[in-house]
Amino acid sequence: MHARIIAVANQKGGVGKTTTTVNLAHAFVSQGSHVLAIDLDPQASLSISLGLDPKRIGELEAQNQTIYFALVKGHDLNGMVVRLGEGRPDLVPASISLSAAENEMMNPLGAAHVLRDLLADLSDPYDVIVIDCPPTLGLLTVNGLSAASEVLIPTKTDYLSIMGFALLLTTIDNIRRKANPGLQILGVLPTLFHPRNIHDREVLAELTAMLAPRAIHVFEPIHHATAFDKAAAEGRSALELWPETPGVQNYQRIVDHKPSHD
Repeated sequence: MHARIIAVANQKGGVGKTTTTVNLAHAFVSQGSHVLAIDLDPQASLSISLGLDPKRIGELEAQNQTIYFALVKGHDLNGMVVRLGEGRPDLVPASISLSAAENEMMNPLGAAHVLRDLLADLSDPYDVIVIDCPPTLGLLTVNGLSAASEVLIPTKTDYLSIMGFALLLTTIDNIRRKANPGLQILGVLPTLFHPRNIHDREVLAELTAMLAPRAIHVFEPIHHATAFDKAAAEGRSALELWPETPGVQNYQRIVDHKPSHD
């Protein structure tokens, strides 16, 4: 498996992880990459945002074709890939069963490496795999980070969102030491940014200064826009439907960025 594997992670919810995953996947597809998106969140937000309605997710769950059955039951991941059509990423969907996965994965040896081992057996030669991690630092996120070559960290530009950065960076450092020494930080992506809001600008400046000693790149912010919510309702990406939305083209810039060696 020589794919570029990017985990989109932050233990705080509501910071735009799923929106980032959807638009980043589309940015890679638009440049000609063969892309797989993996939903590791029991809420299945990525699956829904890429066009699977809850009824279809329920059908896939009944057929043992969601990520839970690969992580916990040892089923072949190849049989869970949903083809969304030309010009779109493929998808490994999540379902509510995934909420029980962490408890059920605690006993087996190497529980942090389950996803990495599953990806190694994929038969399709993907160029890029993008993983939408849940808003926790539990075993599902650890699996995503252990399988990844890079991690992208979305964050809102408010003080509550950046307060948890030290813990997240410590978790990444621990995973490097114990499970994935090659993991690199692609960068931090400010999201839901209000450029006219003094608080947003102040937090962005503080965040940039805080990460500078580790040479962690801070991308140009993604502006707050209703286009992202409307795109999710359409099961598509804003980059695909409304590419002129302010800030949305910043997802394209992430594609060409090299990860930080912090």
